[in-house]
Amino acid sequence: MAKSVKVSRKELLKDTDQFLSSSEKAMLYFIDNRARVLGSVAVVLIIISSFFGFKYFQETKALSNEALYFEMEKNINKAAGTNPAPDAQTAWEKIGEGDQKDRASLLLADVHFNNQDLDKAEALYATVMSNSSPGAINYQMAQVGLAYSYESKKEFKKAIEIFKSVVDANTSYPLFEIYWSLSRCYELSNDNANALLILREMQIKFAESQQVDKINQRIKQLSA
Repeated sequence: MAKSVKVSRKELLKDTDQFLSSSEKAMLYFIDNRARVLGSVAVVLIIISSFFGFKYFQETKALSNEALYFEMEKNINKAAGTNPAPDAQTAWEKIGEGDQKDRASLLLADVHFNNQDLDKAEALYATVMSNSSPGAINYQMAQVGLAYSYESKKEFKKAIEIFKSVVDANTSYPLFEIYWSLSRCYELSNDNANALLILREMQIKFAESQQVDKINQRIKQLSA
């Protein structure tokens, strides 16, 4: 009588039945490689939790910065008869880097501009421009603010260059005041010919504007 051969469970697992289902094979693989599988699962879970944790941190930080920005804006608006620059500066310093920081920088730059602290205003406008792409609204607003600062300092050539670049960029930025400021800078630099040229261009471009009479009147004054 033939003697039966005992086969251990370990050997059975190494030599699995070819008719085992996929789920059974997966279970057998898990049993043999439990530590490796659990380690891989742990790594995946850590990556996923880190991603969502970072995303939550970013969203919380953005909300905090937005709240600081609106607080800064509110304090500036209610500072009637007083200089809001110190409080605005304090709030600005608390805001982290990002879009809110650039918007806050524009706000603080406008405060400095209104106080005729033009060097500080220019530095902030230039910083926003360096942080933004030329097509972005923050860039355009900073660019216009910088041009007005140069005009206030009677650096009309620099102001003209920037106003012209805003016009040439052909963006959605409201251009009536830009053209008007460009004409004014030419006039203030004693270049009435170019001032009139800009005004006549405005006659065509803003023919349907309610302010066309303002343009016509200025042309008559400069042509007299």
